[in-house]
Amino acid sequence: MSRVGRSNRVALSDSESQSQEKPASKRQKMDMDHRKSNIDEDVQMSEPSSYDPNKNAHLKGRRRFNADLLDIQTACNGGLVSNGLKLKSKVYIPTWRCISLSLLGFPEIGAGDDEGSVEVVITKEQLGEHVLSANLLISDTSEYPSSHSVFCYSPDGDLSAKLQRIVDEIAEEPPKPLGETVLDLMASVGRVIGPAAQKAASRQHEAESEDEDGSGAEDYDAFEDYDDIAAAPVEPDSIMIKLQENFVDIVATEYRPGFIRLGGNDFVVSVSLPVITLANSIPPRALMAWDRRLLSCPQHLTLLISGFHGLYPVLEQDMSYTSAAQRLGVSLSFKVGLSEKYKPGSEQVQEVVRKHGLIQQDAEDELRIQAEIAAQKAKQNEFDGDWDEDEPMQEPEVAIEEEEVADPGRFDRFSLSSSLESLMDQSFLKIVRLRRLFGLGWAGAELLNAEVERSQRPPETVLALAADAIRAADHEERELARTTTLPHDPLIGLGPKDEFNLPLTAFCYLIRRLALCTRYCIVCHNKLHFDYEALKPYVCDNKLCSYQYYLLNRGPSLEYEIMHNPQTVDLLVSLAYVSAAEGAMDNPLPVGLALRVPIPTGSIQAPQAANNWYSSTQTGPPPETPKTLVPGPDGLCDFDDLTVSEVRTRRITVSRVLLTSRFQKMRFTVAKLINTLPSIEEMKKHLERKVKAGKSKPKLKDIDPNILPAAWSILRWIVGSCTAHIEVIESGAERIKNLDPTWRQFRMTVGSPDAEAKFRDAIALAATKNANVKNYPVIYAFHGSPLKNWHSIIRHGLWFKTIAHGRAYGDGKQCSIPLRLRYKIVIALGVYLAREASTSMGSYAIAGRSHWQKSLSGPTNCVAVAEVVNLPNEFVSQNPHYVVKDTHWIMCRYLLVKGISDVDPPKVPEAKSKGKGKKDPNAIPYVKLDPNHKTTVNGKIIEIPDPSFKVESLLAERQADYVHEEPDEEDLAIFELNPSKPQSQLQSRPHHHDLDDDDDYRVPAPSSSKMKATGPVQRPKDDWKHDPEYVSRTLENLYLPPFESSPGASMAIQRELKSMLKEQETAPSLKDLGWYMPPELIGDNLYQWIVEMHSLDPALPIAKDLKQKNINSIIFEIRFPPTFPNSPPFFRIITPRFLPFIHGGGGHVTGGGSICMDLLTSDGWLPSYSISAVLMQIRLALSNLEPRPARLAQDWNRPYSVEESLAGFRRAAATHNWKVPQGLERLVR
Repeated sequence: MSRVGRSNRVALSDSESQSQEKPASKRQKMDMDHRKSNIDEDVQMSEPSSYDPNKNAHLKGRRRFNADLLDIQTACNGGLVSNGLKLKSKVYIPTWRCISLSLLGFPEIGAGDDEGSVEVVITKEQLGEHVLSANLLISDTSEYPSSHSVFCYSPDGDLSAKLQRIVDEIAEEPPKPLGETVLDLMASVGRVIGPAAQKAASRQHEAESEDEDGSGAEDYDAFEDYDDIAAAPVEPDSIMIKLQENFVDIVATEYRPGFIRLGGNDFVVSVSLPVITLANSIPPRALMAWDRRLLSCPQHLTLLISGFHGLYPVLEQDMSYTSAAQRLGVSLSFKVGLSEKYKPGSEQVQEVVRKHGLIQQDAEDELRIQAEIAAQKAKQNEFDGDWDEDEPMQEPEVAIEEEEVADPGRFDRFSLSSSLESLMDQSFLKIVRLRRLFGLGWAGAELLNAEVERSQRPPETVLALAADAIRAADHEERELARTTTLPHDPLIGLGPKDEFNLPLTAFCYLIRRLALCTRYCIVCHNKLHFDYEALKPYVCDNKLCSYQYYLLNRGPSLEYEIMHNPQTVDLLVSLAYVSAAEGAMDNPLPVGLALRVPIPTGSIQAPQAANNWYSSTQTGPPPETPKTLVPGPDGLCDFDDLTVSEVRTRRITVSRVLLTSRFQKMRFTVAKLINTLPSIEEMKKHLERKVKAGKSKPKLKDIDPNILPAAWSILRWIVGSCTAHIEVIESGAERIKNLDPTWRQFRMTVGSPDAEAKFRDAIALAATKNANVKNYPVIYAFHGSPLKNWHSIIRHGLWFKTIAHGRAYGDGKQCSIPLRLRYKIVIALGVYLAREASTSMGSYAIAGRSHWQKSLSGPTNCVAVAEVVNLPNEFVSQNPHYVVKDTHWIMCRYLLVKGISDVDPPKVPEAKSKGKGKKDPNAIPYVKLDPNHKTTVNGKIIEIPDPSFKVESLLAERQADYVHEEPDEEDLAIFELNPSKPQSQLQSRPHHHDLDDDDDYRVPAPSSSKMKATGPVQRPKDDWKHDPEYVSRTLENLYLPPFESSPGASMAIQRELKSMLKEQETAPSLKDLGWYMPPELIGDNLYQWIVEMHSLDPALPIAKDLKQKNINSIIFEIRFPPTFPNSPPFFRIITPRFLPFIHGGGGHVTGGGSICMDLLTSDGWLPSYSISAVLMQIRLALSNLEPRPARLAQDWNRPYSVEESLAGFRRAAATHNWKVPQGLERLVR
C-alpha cells in the first residue's frame, strides 16, 4: 500500500491483512477549504476534461442547483472514476423539465415525483461489480448551496453496516455543492471497500501492487480530510482490544476492572478494590467514622464510569472528546459506591446511572397517605400556643423491621458518595488535562484548576502568576507521601501526547482523594486551611459552600445517617434541642442558609447567668435595640433577621461580665422547628419503604407537607455540623463494666484521622521518659458538663470555649483565642478531667431541664470517658482532678448518655470455661489500669474493654471473609481476546446476526434480556407473547435518546408512562390490546420509548406478510420533544421495512418508516392526545386498504435509520402542506 506524496490523493490498500493488523491512525480534522482543494486531485476522468465543482460558484439558489446537476450528469456520462470506483447517476426532475433535458442528450434522466432527487450508483471500475445505490434529496433548492439540507438513503437490501453508516451520515454534513457531496460519498465508500477493489486489481497488476506494499499505517494519513470516526468507524474488535490493554494495566495495579452492558449499545466500565485493602492506607477508625458500614461486611469500593454511548476511547490525548463522541453527546459520568462483588449487577447499574424516576403511587402509598392525613387532623399547629416544656413525651411506636433480601449485585451509596461523584464529574478531567499539559502533580493541578475557575483566566496565565504556590503544593504532597500511603500515580512519566488509561487514572485519583478527604472542602473540593483537622470531612468557611453543604445536602447524606445511624441522629437532635431551648446554643448558628421561619411567639426561657460567664478584661457589646419583624407574603420571615428579644448585662466584678444573649429568638425558633419534625424512627421507616424499579426514592419532605422546609434544613445542619464519630454500643461485651446500666454507652472519637497515630506516638515518647508507661500506657478519666453544652462539645472537642463551672485547678496560665465575635476571651489552659465518675456524673453533668418530645431515648445527662497519656506529672494539675494542656494526649473513647426512656442493658455473654491455662480467643481483653491512678465509680474500679480490640477483630473478620472472585464471562472474554478471532466468538451469549465486517463501531449488546412480569392478570394461553430476543437484536443499532428535556415534559411523560403501564398490566389480553411496551426497555431516559405493535387482523395483507416472514411485531420508537405535550412526539418504525408508497405500498408509512398522519404534526396535534390513543390511530392506518394496503419490502429485515424517517416525514408534510414541529432535527440527532 503506497502513499501518494503529500497531495492527499485518495489511495486504496490492496492488503486486507495489513488493515486488520493495524487499524486507522489517530483521527484528524481539516478545514473545509483544505477539503475543497483536494477534490479535483482525487478525481480521475476517463476523458481529458475534468469535473470542476466550483464552476457555477457565481450562481445561487435553484439556478446554481440546476447547473451543478447538469455538470455532475455530464461528468457521469463521461465516466467519473475515483479510487477504482465508477459513478453513474440518474436525476429525477419534474416532467416539464424532461423534454428540454432529453433534447440535450441525457438518456438517463427520467421523470420523477420529487424535485432534486438524485440516484447515485457506484460500481467497481474494472469488474463492474455493484457497490452502492444511494438516493440524494436536496431539501430546499432555493437555499442551495449555503443553507440547504441533503438527505440520503439506499434502496439496497443487503447493505453492510459500514456503508449504511456512510449513507446515514450524509445528512449530518454541512451544506455544500452537489458535486462535493457526491465526491465525498465516493471517497468514503472507497475507504470501506477499497482493499477489496484493489485486491482484484492487484491480480492484474501484481508487479505494481508489490511496490505499493508495506506502508499500511501511513495510507490512512492520506485521508486526512475524512480521517474521522464517522468515516472510518472503530470496530468492536478495536474497542475490546483497547479495553483489554487498560484492563491488564488495572489488574497489574491490584485493582479489579469490570465491563457491564446496558440496553442498546451502551456499557459501563467499573474499577473496584476490596474495602479491607483500604484499611492498609487509611486508619480503620477513620473509615468507621466516615461510614460505619465500610467495614461492616466484605465489600468493594467501586467506581462506575458511564456515558460512553458505545464508544471507547472517547477522549483525545488533550482530554477533549473525540469528534464522534461530541456528535453522540458523550459526557462521562462517575458513580462511587459499595458493591458485594467486584462489580455490581447489570440491572443495579442501570438503576444507578439512570437520570429519571417514575413518580407514581401504589397501594402502600395510598394507605400511608390516608394514615398521615388522619394524623394531621389530630395534630395542632406547633406555633399557635405557648411553649410548654412540661408536656409529656410522645410514646414512640415500635417499628417492625422487615428482613432485607440479600442482593449480591447491589450497588450502595455511602456517606461520601455525593461529594466524590461531584469531584469526579466536575474536576477530574480538567485536572488530568492540566497535569498532562504542564507536568504537574495532583496537588499542583488541583490548585491550578481552582485558581483558574476562581479568576476565570487561562491556565497559562495563572501558572505564571502562582508558579511558586503550585510547585509548593506538589512538594507538600511529596512530603506527605513519606508518612501517608497514597495510591499509585499512573500519569507519572507520561507526556502530553502519550496514551493514558482512563479507568485506572480515575480510580487512583478517587482513592487518593478518599484518603485525603478531611484535608479538602467537601463541597468546593479546595484545600482547607484550618489549624484543626476534623475526623470527618467538613466544609470550608466559604458561605456558598456552607449553604450547599447544609441546604443542598452536599455533605454526608442525611437520609443515609437516618437509615443506618438512627440512635446517633436521635441523640444529636436531642442535644441540639436542649442547647437551643436552654439558651446555650451559640455560634455557629444556622445563618446564611436562607431559612424562612415563622415569627417566634410564646414564652422564651432566659438563660441562666451562671452558665454564661467568661473571663475577660473587656466589657460586652452594647445592648441592641429589638427589631420589629414583618412577615413576608408567605407569612414567614428570614431566620437571619431574628434579633435580640431581651438584652441584659449583670456586672459582678470589674473583670467579669455576662455576655449578652444575642441569639435568643434564633434559639427559640430552632427549638420550635425541631419540635415540628417527626421522630427519627418515623423518618427511618419512611426512607426504607420499598419502591418498585423505576420509581423515585422516598424523600423526607414527603412525610408531612405541612413541615416547613426550614425544619428539614435545621435537621441537616444538626447532623452535618457534627464532625465527631458517635456510635451506639449494642454488644454488652464491649461496654464498660461496673457502670450504671441506665447510662447508654456510645463510642465517640474526635480529632483528625491521624489523631490516633499522634496519640500512639505520644505514648511511645512518654515511654522513653517514664518506665511505668511501658506497663500502663494510659489512664482513664471522665469529663462531665451540663447537657445543654454537649451540642457544642461534640463539635469543638472537650476544650470548648465556655467555662461552665470554672477551672479552679489550672496553673493560672492563660492564652488568647481569636473568635468570630468582636471580642476575645481568655481561658485557663487545660482540659478538666475527673478520675472518679461520680464527680463528673453528679456534680458537673447537670441534667437538662427540657427534652425533645419525639426523642426515643430522651437524654438528660452526658459524660465523656477519655484515654490520657500516663504522664500525670506533666499535667497542669493532677490532684484532686486532672488538667491536661496537651490536647493530643487525650483521646475520647466513650460518651455516656442517661435518658428518660428506659433502656434495656445489653446482655453480656458469659465466657465459657476453656479449662485451666486456656484462654478464649474471642474474649475481649481489658485495659490494664495503673494502680496508682485508678478510675472508679463510687469507689469501685471500672473495667474497660480494649478500644483497639473491636477494630482489630473487625479487620481480621473482613480479611477472613474476603474471597477472590474470578472474572465473569464478559470480562473473561476481554482478557482472553485474540485480535485474529472474529468478534462474534467473544460474546458471552450467542447472537443470531452477523458480527464480522458489518459491525457498527459501538459495542454490540447481548441479544437476550430478562423480561419482567407484566402483571397478575391471567391471560389466555394463546395470547400474543413478547419475544425479548427479537427486540434486543433489533435495538442494537438504536440511536441515542434525545438530549433535551424540561420539567414540564418530564412530568407529562411520566403520566403517560404510568397510564401506558397500567393499561398494559390490566389488559385481559395483549392480543386485544394490540401493542406492548417492554418493561425491560424502560431506560434511564424518559424521552425515548420502544413499543411493539402486533396482532393485526389476519386477513390484512400486511398481517400475512408478517406471518410469512415469522415477524413477531412491528417495533416503533417514540421520541418526545422537550415541549411535550404542547408538541407531538415523533413516531417511527424501526423494523420491519415497509414497501414505499411510490413502489406500491400503503398504510400511511413513509419511505423512511415515519407515520404520515396529520395528528403527528403541529397542525393536527392536541395536548390532550394520549399515546395509547395515537397508537390505536396508527394501527387503524396500517390496516387501511385505501388507497393501497401496507406491505413488507423485499429488504424487510433492514431497519430504518433515523435520517430516513426524518426525510420521509418532511416529504409527507411538504406534500400535504402540514407544519413540521419545531426542533424536530434536534429531537432525532
